[in-house]
This record gives sequence, C-alpha cells and structure tokens, in this order.
Amino acid sequence: MTALAQEARHSVVVLHQLIERIFNQPTGEDDSFHLLLSHFHPDFRMVTPQGRVLDLNQTEELFRQLQGKREGMRIATSEHAVISLQKDEVTIQYRELQMMNGSDQSRISLAILDCSTSIPRWRYLHETLVA
Repeated sequence: MTALAQEARHSVVVLHQLIERIFNQPTGEDDSFHLLLSHFHPDFRMVTPQGRVLDLNQTEELFRQLQGKREGMRIATSEHAVISLQKDEVTIQYRELQMMNGSDQSRISLAILDCSTSIPRWRYLHETLVA
C-alpha cells in the first residue's frame, strides 16, 4: 500500500472516530468539532444516503444538530479499498457500520480526499445504505 493510500485509510478511521465522539457528547466538551471540520476541504460536497447534496456549511450544520444526540452510538469502518490514486488525491471506498441500541445500519461510501496537505481533506463523499 502506498503512503497516500495509507494516509487516506487513516483519515477514514480518524474522521469516523471524531464523528462518533461528536454524536456521543454534548456541545463544547472538547475540540472534536473543530478537529472534524479541519478534515474537510472548503469545496466539500456530500451525497447523503437519502440523496440530499450538502455543501460544507450544510454538513457542518447537520453535525451541529446531531451533536450529543446519539449517545451510545459506535461507528466502525472496514473494507477500505483504494479506487484511484492521483498525484495528491485518493479515491477510497469503505464500509461503515453504525451501531446503536442493538440496531445496526451499514453503508458503503466513496470518498475523494485531497492529500496535498498534512491532514488529508475530504473533497467529496457519497454514502449508500446497504440493505
């Protein structure tokens, strides 16, 4: 696995750890929210499992609404597969499993990460629910 591919895989894991922490804790307990936002490119776009297209501001608002609202949720990622490597950009597919109160929800996601900075920044994310 190349260094860029390793950076992308690590970024997937770290970002989802931050999301899990935000879902589980009330506003302002630590700097998790600021750290989460530092992982997104200013031109970030996301397609939600429901088909909504969100820009960075809308994504930030979504996370602010969900902060502290999913106590007990755990998130795990697996099946990380690099689809494409460019000079400073990685396209990676992975499976995400959200577990809460005995209910599991799985999705397959495709992300494009800009790896030209010290922290890879997410440019695009497309999530699809798995039945």
